[in-house]
Amino acid sequence: MTPNRKQLLLFNDLINWIFKFCPDLEDYNSDLIFDEERINEIITEEEDITEIEFFFLGEQNYTTVIFEEFIDLADQIKSLMIINEGFIKTKNHSFYIVSANDSRGDFILNENHNLQLHVKGKKISVDIVSESIIVGLAACNLAMYDDNYWGTITPYQAINISYEDHECRLNDMDELALLNSYLFEIADTLNIALIRTDIHLPEEYEYLEDEEQYESLRELEPFNEGMKLFTSAVQIEDEELKFLNFYKVLEHYSPIAVNIEANELMRKKLDSPKSKFEDGDFIRSIFQLANSMRDRFNDEDLIKSAFGTCVDFIGLYEELPLSIQKKITGHLKLKKLEYGIDRQQISIASNIAAKIIYKTRNKVVHAKSNFIPDGEEIKSDEFAQLNQFMKFASSQAIRWYARQPNHLKQEIIN
Repeated sequence: MTPNRKQLLLFNDLINWIFKFCPDLEDYNSDLIFDEERINEIITEEEDITEIEFFFLGEQNYTTVIFEEFIDLADQIKSLMIINEGFIKTKNHSFYIVSANDSRGDFILNENHNLQLHVKGKKISVDIVSESIIVGLAACNLAMYDDNYWGTITPYQAINISYEDHECRLNDMDELALLNSYLFEIADTLNIALIRTDIHLPEEYEYLEDEEQYESLRELEPFNEGMKLFTSAVQIEDEELKFLNFYKVLEHYSPIAVNIEANELMRKKLDSPKSKFEDGDFIRSIFQLANSMRDRFNDEDLIKSAFGTCVDFIGLYEELPLSIQKKITGHLKLKKLEYGIDRQQISIASNIAAKIIYKTRNKVVHAKSNFIPDGEEIKSDEFAQLNQFMKFASSQAIRWYARQPNHLKQEIIN
């Protein structure tokens, strides 16, 4: 583009603001200022200025910045506020510094450019950005760099929550809920657990290159506490501990599954003819139904309810370890579980898997006590495969919960 005088003066003004924000940057970037003679030359010669080379402290190379995009950032740069070392705000943006749980995850996120999601019905989008000018300037201001090995723009990734106008900005609580929803989508789709971190000066770092097939993110789900449990599970490397954390996700929603079933059974009971309401046996049957549902609030029955209500068990069947698959097909005398089988067989199959997983959970939890296994638990070398099933089941449970009407939801489940 050939900039006009107004754009060149705006550029100069912005560069001078940056020098005041971080005086050390002037030593490396002072030649970017256009003097009057240079401005006249550019306008007269209709010189094309597409890019500029900006030096961020601690970097080994200059950063190429599109001239037009840079001046478009003027309002955002001049409104830059460092809330803390992990959170930066501008007029229309919030930047949360994040890091993947390993360098492989960092590489995948750097290479994947299709991670932006829009919030339904709102002028808000969420994306993960690398080498953000805003973050780089904040790091320069904080002087978190080393001339020899640690720069101020290349080391950082951030979740960028963008508002089309500042009037639609969320309050702090709602913005954090949106952030956590996005972290869940990254964990679920890419199997990468992002943790919030900050602008810092580490003792050492490493960079690992890798290739990965990328998946498109699904639509954002409303935040709920199960997402935090899910994200924690994804970042754990120990397979047994990972299993326990995925189990907690299913355990989180299972009381709701039981309550939904109880409400439906009670509704059907109360739909009986009014003449029965004066019958003593009928009244006793209502109490019996209530008591029987109350009795199902035990650990084993709760996980069975989660599998039966929150999860597409047939769809996830092949993700189970082979030993569980064989026990199910052997019991049902089937070669394979398919959608065509009757509901009773599906219920039996999911209950068999739930019972084995429940006993496996007890084995892990009580491994150092006097727990005596009965042989129904999975073997140690099957945990990795079981965790694949648990991850998918947990994801489905979270999304199942999001679809429930508000009167059936519980924010805190004991």
